[in-house]
Amino acid sequence: MNKIALSNTNLSRDSFEILLHTADRVTCERLLSVSDSEDAFRLTFSVDPALENDRYVISSEKGGAVLSAANDCAAHAAFGRWLLESTFDGEGGFDPFEGRIDFTPRLPLRGMYFATHFLNFYHSAPIEKVYEVIEDLALRGCNSLLVWFDMHHFSSMDDPGAIELTGRLRAMLKYASRIGMKGSLTMLSNEGFASSPEPLRAEWTAQNGYFAAPGGHFHVEICPSKEGGIEEILKERRAMLERFADLDIAYLCYWPYDQGGCTCEKCTPWGSNGFMRLYPHFRGLVREILPNTRVIMSTWYFDRFIKGEWDSFYPFIKDGCPDGVDYIMSFFFNGQLPEVIEKNGIPDGVRFIDFPEISMYTCVPWGGFGASLLARFLNRTNEKSGKLYSGGFPYSEGIFEDVNKFITQTWYSGLFSDAEEAVRAYVRYEFCVGGKALDELTAALLATETGLARRRETLPDGFRYIIAHPEETESVYKTLSYYNSVLPERIVSGYKFRLWYLRAVIDRELVAEDGRPRSSEICQKAMSELCDIYFATPGKTNRWVCPPIGL
Repeated sequence: MNKIALSNTNLSRDSFEILLHTADRVTCERLLSVSDSEDAFRLTFSVDPALENDRYVISSEKGGAVLSAANDCAAHAAFGRWLLESTFDGEGGFDPFEGRIDFTPRLPLRGMYFATHFLNFYHSAPIEKVYEVIEDLALRGCNSLLVWFDMHHFSSMDDPGAIELTGRLRAMLKYASRIGMKGSLTMLSNEGFASSPEPLRAEWTAQNGYFAAPGGHFHVEICPSKEGGIEEILKERRAMLERFADLDIAYLCYWPYDQGGCTCEKCTPWGSNGFMRLYPHFRGLVREILPNTRVIMSTWYFDRFIKGEWDSFYPFIKDGCPDGVDYIMSFFFNGQLPEVIEKNGIPDGVRFIDFPEISMYTCVPWGGFGASLLARFLNRTNEKSGKLYSGGFPYSEGIFEDVNKFITQTWYSGLFSDAEEAVRAYVRYEFCVGGKALDELTAALLATETGLARRRETLPDGFRYIIAHPEETESVYKTLSYYNSVLPERIVSGYKFRLWYLRAVIDRELVAEDGRPRSSEICQKAMSELCDIYFATPGKTNRWVCPPIGL
């Protein structure tokens, strides 16, 4: 059997059209086809109003399957689950799942944040390639997409660059909406345009109790404690929000730091002072322009630059979330909770969501050496703090951490509670393997986390990238090289496998050349291919997200 057919009972036309496109793409990757012929395995989709909370039911037997879901987005997740439970050989053959699945996701908000900046993949790739990432997320149960319009680059919303970025973000949100995903925007509480009035700009040095300057400041942020500061913040924010007002925006995420914040005497400590004094004005503007939109309040980097910020913020949520806030967003690295949360817990009526790091941890440039896996890191974090959350928006800088997207989405849904188990399922489905190949490839991918951490040293003619723990580099290379030679061409040429193979090649060369990528022609060629896959341009793409080719 090498054909499937899709029938629609009552999904929206847009959603089913994208489902057909997704099915055609993922089956083509495995040398199957979507066809209405009589010998095709037929999947019939429907939305059932009696189902709630993104529940779906799959009834599959020889010849066909019926997939009923609570909504259009859940129907995509049901299809993804059917694919995951089926077996593909990557060469046109498959054994469809047979049985019944009745599944309700564990957590209500299963999102993903696309960092659309630095000329990374989300910023530079053809928009159709970004759409494919959104489609894959829907298959994995994602139900919300978060994006950010970074204002500091532009003089106003009429700046040509602002118009271009706005159009790109709107296209992503519209595509997600067609599937049935909720669209959301994040924004720094006091960010400003490059043209923000200099007399109103925020302070950013380490002072007034700050032991470190808030990271990422562009020095165009606005101080709400200065006369006219709040009015200027609202004026610039209004200009931005009005460009998205016609879209169905579920959430606005109100963000404190990185960039953002002010260290002046009247705003300090920002997280429980300037940030919170500004919030009612922000909420009023949201009610005016986007009356159906709710707010997520972020606590990102609380206590990172000044001590006691969580302690002084906690009273604001002691009796429930601030007006209009649905969720408090946090991320506790390695599950290390603030003392006030450890001691007092989360107050009644307050829901937390997380913002897990899946892209940048321990390795710069992010994705610069190929695929990055953070299974042990995510396990440590989830084991200690995961019970606090009602979902989250993992932070994504590109496609090099696709496996981490899979881990977090399937953890939110409740399909897997252990990251290593999720990696095994990912390998089985994406690489179309079982048995010994599944065991060996899963072990190889998991081993790459040991060698991910590296430090950069400056040399007279470039840089050295020293892998902290290179012990398994050679064995990973041998495994990936072998399967690169024996797996089907469509599998090994796709980016989901290719990025792992290139990572193995580059790491092996770095070990052999004492961390000097310029010393290896093989390394340079592999990094050049990474640039092609990421749509990165050396010298133009920011160094944080560009493979260090030529360095």
